[in-house]
Amino acid sequence: MKQKAAFIMPLKISGSEKDIRDFRASISAIENQSDPDWDIILVEDFSNDEKVYQAIDDIKAKLKDRIHVIYSDKNYGTGPARNKGVLYAKEKGYPFILFNDSDDLSDPRRLELVRKAFDEDESVNVVYTSFDIIDENSQSVSDDKIPACIKEIIDGHKVDPVEGECAWAQIAIKKKYTNLTSCTAVRTLLASAELFPNASVSEDCHTWMRYGAHPGKFYLIKEIIGHYRIRLGTQSRSRTINKDFYEKMYLSDCDGFEQALKLAKKYGTMPKEYDELELRTAQRTRLTLNLYNSGNLFLAERAINDANAISKELTKKYINLLPCDSQIKKEIANLIK
Repeated sequence: MKQKAAFIMPLKISGSEKDIRDFRASISAIENQSDPDWDIILVEDFSNDEKVYQAIDDIKAKLKDRIHVIYSDKNYGTGPARNKGVLYAKEKGYPFILFNDSDDLSDPRRLELVRKAFDEDESVNVVYTSFDIIDENSQSVSDDKIPACIKEIIDGHKVDPVEGECAWAQIAIKKKYTNLTSCTAVRTLLASAELFPNASVSEDCHTWMRYGAHPGKFYLIKEIIGHYRIRLGTQSRSRTINKDFYEKMYLSDCDGFEQALKLAKKYGTMPKEYDELELRTAQRTRLTLNLYNSGNLFLAERAINDANAISKELTKKYINLLPCDSQIKKEIANLIK
């Protein structure tokens, strides 16, 4: 008999009809998995609305012992909420977990193919899929309406995706961000060893780098995709609540990189083709492009000058290697003081 896997879903929503509808849709997508051996760990992060609690009660009545609800006495944030679910999964012996936010949709074969990837290769620690974008009505969003920062992630899955060993370095110097949380699965022991930081911005990228610094592989499932919901014409949830979003992202990504670097030294997962100096320079340079594409030239200038302070020669090298056109490379080079 197969061991059950756990879907971990943090929940902090309003009692609006739309939020509850999206929440129910996310649960339904898990119910419709082709692999029936799953449970849901729902971490209710103090929505503080009776309509939300009634929706949870309705789902509990239907799913019975297949859903485990952890209630919070205050709002702790998405990362700490996921951590509660991870630690519960470890306590109950689930071998691996699948993250799923409360408005995103898992493909019906997600668990089936994630389990297959883990079963076929014991060295695989993290399994993820690509995704498409859906709107508030669950309709696909056309490419011209997808925010540039999100399209960059999707496009990155088509060419040289992050896979295999030393994934932390691939994320840091090539992609910046690669796997959407709702499309990521991880072995429970690794997830419990590397919990999400108590941060509201880029906490997932911070965590993926630390995952990737452990011995083991990342694996991209190419047969299916997840469905990431955005509201057209609005900012992401984290951008909405964080006025200094990009400053926090910059600090979080640099801290995640430095922590992953320490883990890589500990576990012997430093990539052979790079030394520490080159990795640090490349990470700051790649982060510069993300900040530039987001329109934050002030922080882009800070990042590229941080890189240049580490090594002028290597900064020039990694500007030339950035995945962008020559004009953008020139503009980034001109930010160096």
